[in-house]
Amino acid sequence: MLLEHLVFWRLEPMSIHNAWNAYIFRDGKNIYRGADLLRELCAGIAVFSGCRTELLDLLLRAGELECALSDTASVHARQAEAITQSIADALVSGATIDREVLIACLNAIAPPVEVKLSPPEGFTYYALHPLDMADLAREIGRSSQCVAVIGIRSIGTTLGAVVQAALRADGVRAERITVRPEGHPYDRKTTLSPEQWRWILAMCNRSADFLVVDEGPGMSGSSFLSCGEALVEGGVSPSRVRFVGSRTAEPDLLTASNAGTRWRAFRFDSVGLSHYLPVEAKEYWGGGIWRGHAFVDETAWPASWTQMERTKFLSKDGTRFYKYEGLGRFGRAVHERTAKVADGEFGPAPLGTEEGFGVYPFMRGRYLSCADANETVLKCIANYCAFRSENLASNGAASPDLEMMLSFNARQDFELHVPASLRLEIEHPVIADGRMLPHKWIDDGRRLLKLDSAAHGDDHFFPGPTDIAWDLAGAIIEWKMEPEAARFFLDCYESASGDDPSQRLRAYLAAYSVFRMAYCKMASAAMRGTFEQERLEKAYRRYKASAAEYLENVGAVSRDVAA
Repeated sequence: MLLEHLVFWRLEPMSIHNAWNAYIFRDGKNIYRGADLLRELCAGIAVFSGCRTELLDLLLRAGELECALSDTASVHARQAEAITQSIADALVSGATIDREVLIACLNAIAPPVEVKLSPPEGFTYYALHPLDMADLAREIGRSSQCVAVIGIRSIGTTLGAVVQAALRADGVRAERITVRPEGHPYDRKTTLSPEQWRWILAMCNRSADFLVVDEGPGMSGSSFLSCGEALVEGGVSPSRVRFVGSRTAEPDLLTASNAGTRWRAFRFDSVGLSHYLPVEAKEYWGGGIWRGHAFVDETAWPASWTQMERTKFLSKDGTRFYKYEGLGRFGRAVHERTAKVADGEFGPAPLGTEEGFGVYPFMRGRYLSCADANETVLKCIANYCAFRSENLASNGAASPDLEMMLSFNARQDFELHVPASLRLEIEHPVIADGRMLPHKWIDDGRRLLKLDSAAHGDDHFFPGPTDIAWDLAGAIIEWKMEPEAARFFLDCYESASGDDPSQRLRAYLAAYSVFRMAYCKMASAAMRGTFEQERLEKAYRRYKASAAEYLENVGAVSRDVAA
């Protein structure tokens, strides 16, 4: 029995030997019609009024179009590059946008029928502002006469254009290309085309400095490294190669092979915390700091992978809360979901958006815990799930990768084989809440409100668009519901929604607990050496116990038996 084996696992310290192999990041690529990308960018340019918010949205859209055409080796990629550059010049130096010229250029592009695009993570999740990159480029460029800018796609189309615009605005000769490293996330390889090699040689002959531009580095650093090492192999001196990213990195903690030694061969500059913030965002509450204000006792703090937290601030007067939700259309999607939750009277009403941050009234009250799981609370959570099922339905197809996540992580931690017949059935597709933990609910003295309801269900972690059963399973596991409480909760949900989830819920209980187990394992490895590691390891063990129980319920067997 799986639960009997857990006696041993609980006695042993958590092993992180395979933590970096945990499967927790989903493929966030979406399929778009190429004609729609063109049409939407044209429409935005046509109504552009000159405000910076609109300009940022145009820049992100242009960068996506350029990325799509570059990835498909379109003959029109250079035209798209010129459009991105024109908009970047306008953002960075105030250059005028000639709307008629840009629209004419767009109309001359023959787009691919369909393209796959990933959200630019820095602009979507990590509060990277294009103008921060422009400011950093200006500092770096003071010692250069000529700069070759290499943007790493996807986001490198936009960041590269901004860096080039900033350098040129200061009189530095700058040109750019973009590359797409490929391969395993921890071992990317950059392959340069003959045309790109000719460009690099020409830039070397001009004694250019090379700036490799990307968000991150990620956990491995391999995209930066593969690009820098490709340049060195082509004859560029490492002393002339500089990485430019969004955050600092500890080289010895990067997971690429021999990362520390390889990373130190290059110079690296990072943006750090953005300077382009809402005017009243004064007190930093990110990186888990918010817990010190929400909980009297530090022992009650929930575990957090603080490096992955959204950037948060409190206003100076303590009345408004700012949470980063994304620039352009990415932030608008989150804002619209939050507004729907507020319309249903399940969450605080957003006050607006500013510089990619959602603006909310600061909620005062008592954060809930598992001890609060009475019938009134459970009914409220059930009604909330029913509301999401009806009002936050997803138009996108759920990814089969969610089943792969369950199977892979079960093998990693338990050496178990999940039956091939097991399916995560989709009857009510939604953008899940994804954060059904007790401390995400607050009692303001009048009612219970759900906090943090819109950003996590469609980010770069699992689940992505899925069935409402993901949130039902999440509530049962996070609130530690006993069977009787779980039955009452599900009955309330069925009464409110007309949906009986019982047949598909078992698989989602297994998938949710396995995902959270794998998430906490990788998080604890990433946070090793900090006070957060112990909290994450404790959470890992709890989710692992739940995962063992629910995997047994869905018929998972040992690999030996499966063989």
